[in-house]
Amino acid sequence: MKTIEPVETGRLVLRPLAMSDAADLFRVYRDAEAMRFWHTPPHASVDDTTHLIGELLAGDGAWWAICLRADGVAIGTIGFHGNPGAPGMGYILGSDYWRRGYGEEALRAAATHGFRRLGFDRAELWIHQDNIASQRLAEKVGFVRRGQFRTRWPTFPHSHEIYIYGLLAREWPVTAADGRAASPVACYYLEPILGVPDVKATAEYYRDKLGFAIEFFYGDPPTHAGVSRGEWSFPAARIQLSRLESERASVPTVDLFIFVGPDIARLYDAYRNSGVEIASTLEAKPWGMREFAIRDCNGYLLRFGTPA
Repeated sequence: MKTIEPVETGRLVLRPLAMSDAADLFRVYRDAEAMRFWHTPPHASVDDTTHLIGELLAGDGAWWAICLRADGVAIGTIGFHGNPGAPGMGYILGSDYWRRGYGEEALRAAATHGFRRLGFDRAELWIHQDNIASQRLAEKVGFVRRGQFRTRWPTFPHSHEIYIYGLLAREWPVTAADGRAASPVACYYLEPILGVPDVKATAEYYRDKLGFAIEFFYGDPPTHAGVSRGEWSFPAARIQLSRLESERASVPTVDLFIFVGPDIARLYDAYRNSGVEIASTLEAKPWGMREFAIRDCNGYLLRFGTPA
């Protein structure tokens, strides 16, 4: 676990989170308005808050209680999750303290400390699609919307979009330049390349049967092609097709999983009605997804899923 230091701002003190903060923070975590877009229901007792603090302190993150400098009362929490990959941040502030600039003040201070003292090269926020206030706060501080995905939290009746906001250390105006690590090589997305005996026929199958768009052909006759399905250019399901060296070559064993929106039943019905080979019917899975699978014209298995 990282050594957590206090961070002071004009009106706040970000004090290292402690079990003794449970009583103050229970007032925040039982606040239905503050917890409206949280992934758990409002806390029913101080024991719930104590348990949460214990989980945060047991991890490899860095967490602070947001305290008023005037009286030391904890009015929220902010910190880094300590997860692998892009360092995730989280925060909550009691609704009695909204619209006073405390959230912006705390987020700027925590991000600065993460970049300058904890050595993070970036920070990431996951924000519910309907949490407009949090999105505006992130953008005001300098976070940029980098992507999104669909999920379903137990406290919500339906699945929803999560917007991913990110901030790079090199974009942060108050990050010290001396000794800054080189920027990592960016990875934007992954496109599988499927070996197929007939590139043109396969691309046309994906277009005519599966609703993909043909983005390009290469060669005459085509030896390579690209197909995609999505509302916009990105994000989208994108696949490249490459001609096998021999028509007798076996198709490699690979399955593709494509995450789709909540109207998965309409997609399933469209494929079934158009004569696409259904490998498994649409059903809810124990792991919280609704899925079905098809086989394309070359035998590749394509699984489609959405949070249940």
